[in-house]
Amino acid sequence: MSATDDVARMLTLVPWLIERPGADLEETANAFGVDVPTIRRDLSHLDFCGLPGLGGGDLFEVDLVGERIVVRMADELRRPLRPTPREALRLVLTVDAVEAVLGDQIPALRSAVGKVREATGIAEATADVLEPDHTRWTALARRAIAEGHRVELHYQGRDDDRPQRRCVDPWALHVRQGAWYLQGHDLSVDDRRTFRLDRVAHLEILDEPRTRSAPDELPPPRYAPSDDDLEVELELAPGGRWLLDAVDADEVTELPSGHAVVRLRTDAPTWLARLVLMAGGAAEVRAPASLREQVARTARLAHANYA
Repeated sequence: MSATDDVARMLTLVPWLIERPGADLEETANAFGVDVPTIRRDLSHLDFCGLPGLGGGDLFEVDLVGERIVVRMADELRRPLRPTPREALRLVLTVDAVEAVLGDQIPALRSAVGKVREATGIAEATADVLEPDHTRWTALARRAIAEGHRVELHYQGRDDDRPQRRCVDPWALHVRQGAWYLQGHDLSVDDRRTFRLDRVAHLEILDEPRTRSAPDELPPPRYAPSDDDLEVELELAPGGRWLLDAVDADEVTELPSGHAVVRLRTDAPTWLARLVLMAGGAAEVRAPASLREQVARTARLAHANYA
């Protein structure tokens, strides 16, 4: 059984138990297709899970009364999900990226994001044509991490004219704002590095064991602006202000019309073009012209696909 199976089961175990108070261990194990010791292990992990804050009063309480399972402090999960437009967008962008890689292994993920799209009016195919296919490297990277093998990357960094060969001891994969990142130890510089998979021209698993282990604390990747990033200026109508939560703005200027002018830098113009399109006319690219043309070109492609 894979870690993906464990995660999928853990995500649904608490809601399942809430709907079946007093379910016994054997019934629960049969429902999830595992044995009773696996369910006991899952329940022990739930003691460390809960609602945002994760203080003493926020954690789930899981008790066994004989062979019966009792879950407390989980009533919040009974309430309908009412995300704001910006929360829904961030959720859909992230799940889209995860679903592209793990959709076949977690079928419920595709169904869940479909319901969010339907409830919030985010079109099914809007994001599908806007980014190059770099998800082909994630499966190899996940396998290398799981098996403890070193990888060879042909990676084009910000300052590289062409992809450079890098040997890496891979540690972890993260998805942020629709992009996948690989973290690991780069042997060429003898230091930890983060690699965006959409900048990888080739990835190969080497027949060499990983020799550097991940540190005890490995923070997720964070975008750091660079001097060679694209400088962008957007004008947002009131209906497009949710973009302010999706980007790292350098400056926001309010206009008398109720619009806002946003200045920012980005190393992911394709992702930003997707956000502009998803605003449905409530966001306009003022500069640069290259990004404005990219939005128009992508819109034409999306329209052709719909046709």
